[in-house]
Amino acid sequence: MVLDWVRGKLRARRGSRIHKRPAVETPLGFKFIGPEVMQFGGFEEEETKLIQSFLSQADLFVNVGANYGYYVCLAQSMGLPTIAVEPVPDNVALLRRNLELNGYEPNVTVFANACGGETGEAEIFGVGTGASLVQGWARNPKSLSFKVDIRRIDDLIPPAALTGRSFFLIDVEGFELEVLKGAKGIFDAAQKPVFLIESGLSDHRADGELNKDFLGVFDIFAAQGYQVFKVEDLKTPVERAIIEQSLEQGQDLLKGLNFLMVHETFDLAPFAK
Repeated sequence: MVLDWVRGKLRARRGSRIHKRPAVETPLGFKFIGPEVMQFGGFEEEETKLIQSFLSQADLFVNVGANYGYYVCLAQSMGLPTIAVEPVPDNVALLRRNLELNGYEPNVTVFANACGGETGEAEIFGVGTGASLVQGWARNPKSLSFKVDIRRIDDLIPPAALTGRSFFLIDVEGFELEVLKGAKGIFDAAQKPVFLIESGLSDHRADGELNKDFLGVFDIFAAQGYQVFKVEDLKTPVERAIIEQSLEQGQDLLKGLNFLMVHETFDLAPFAK
């Protein structure tokens, strides 16, 4: 108990230091306060390039788990209407500061809540990029937690606002399946948006076991006519069988951390170079 309390204080102090960093003009063309790797262009470099390519043709960007606003600012630097969802109070505060720094506030709708399958309240653990609604995720201490509101993503975004060029980035640290359970209206929309989700069979759960929920994530998309791709290979769709085989063997045969989901009607060829 004492050790958890100490770890909580240390992580909170580390988070507060990030807030005190000076704003930096990033190589991507916007000012940013946050971890050094985000400020100087080393953050998720391949994912960032892929996201840029989709944003260049998108008409709306929705970032669930927006954190400090790195990708929100990227979308804004490209002139794209944006919806940002972020539940951690410290993260929301810095997200808003980053928007203000760049004059982006008028074009971004910020929802300071988490998303899930049902409206309610839950406890989120940690601060910064690894905060999660999954207890024990990334060794987040129990003592560093916050009560946050949960809302269904369907209640935040009207399906009529979406098109086949709308782009969702979901990075919710292990809570992906619950977020998708609250997105029935979005999946039922006439136009099918594109999704990029940080998820997979290997993640940061306390028990160290494979993420069984990833099969549920796959099934939700497959049932709606989507194909699932590892971001490293946009030419070969992921098959359900490899996920099943991985779970049966207790070994991650898929080895992916970020997955792109596109409807079968979407032309992925221009992006799969």
